[in-house]
Order: sequence, then structure tokens, then C-alpha cells
Amino acid sequence: MVPRLRRTAIAGLAVSALLATSGVAYAHDLHSKKVAREASAAPSMSWAFYNGKLTDLSPGTDDVFDGARATATMIGMDGGSFFRVIVKGLDNSAVRKKYPAHLHVGPCGLDGNGNPTVGDHYNATPAGLAPVVGEETEVHLDFKVKSKGNVRIAVNVPFVPTPGDHSIVFHTDAVPPAGTSPAKLACLPLTIEELAGTTG
Repeated sequence: MVPRLRRTAIAGLAVSALLATSGVAYAHDLHSKKVAREASAAPSMSWAFYNGKLTDLSPGTDDVFDGARATATMIGMDGGSFFRVIVKGLDNSAVRKKYPAHLHVGPCGLDGNGNPTVGDHYNATPAGLAPVVGEETEVHLDFKVKSKGNVRIAVNVPFVPTPGDHSIVFHTDAVPPAGTSPAKLACLPLTIEELAGTTG
């Protein structure tokens, strides 16, 4: 009984999150796919949720993410995923600037020297093939701060990330040296769980 109640509660949260965002059309599409296949397969869903402070990945410097909070929701069904991220409390100096943000492998963290331990970008290229970098294989959540230090990001991707510990990393807006990635400034943990349906 408890697992079934938990599944129902999570599904309700997922639908509410989708309907409250620009993912309404996506939710309708997922519902249509589910109805079409419900007679032949048990439904399954992957999901993740976080609400809290950002982890500072550059503790030795002041940046626009210091003190900011975020809410992140991820819902995956039928081979596709929807991500929604809301960030509040960015420094006013961030207004009208663009910042890269991506789903990364592994949890947020720092080593003993204060360096980020989060892994590389999550990439959905099938095993055995050379990684393809782009919006078809990675979760790009880049954004521009419009006003008041608040940001809303909504993205659909054509894959469902594997369950486990992941993180959404926010990078600096500064252009990095050739051949390098923008510095990691902050992140939030996003543990993706798979919720498998049962029949009968």
C-alpha cells in the first residue's frame, strides 16, 4: 500500500508541475502516448525534485550566484524528459547577462582544495559510439537574467537520463580560453529516480 500511495503522490506532483509551466503541450503529448500503450505495457516514470540553496562551487570568490536559491523539477516518460528550473536571489549585476547551465554527472561537491568534484556534462549518446554534443544528447539550461535577479528555465529533451546522482551546474558568463569550459560557479543536486509501474 505504501509504495502505491507514494507512486500516486509523485505522479500527482509531476502532473501539477507540468501543468504549471510551459510544458503543458508536452504533458498532453505524454498523456496521449500513455493512453495509446496502456494496454500493452506498464507505465513508468523518472523524476527528480530539489528546492533549496545553491551549492557554491567557487567559495574563494564572490559571484552572482552567492546566496541564491533554486527549485528544479525533472519528469521523464516515454523516451523524453521535461526540466524546469527556477532560480531566485541572483545578484543585480547578473541582469541582462547570459549564463550557461547544464545537467552534469555526479553530485555537487568540492574536494579538499576547494575544487569542484562534479563530473562532466550528462550525455545520452549510446554506449560504444563517439559522444555527440548537442541539445539532442545533453540537457542545456542556458538562460538570460531579465530582471529582479530571478530566472525561469523550461526545456524538453528527447531522452530520459539514467537514474542516480546528477547535478545542474551554473557556469560563469565569462568567455573561457580556447579549448576550455566556462568555470563552474554553483550547482544544485538532482537525484533522478525511476518509478516503475505495476500491473494488476
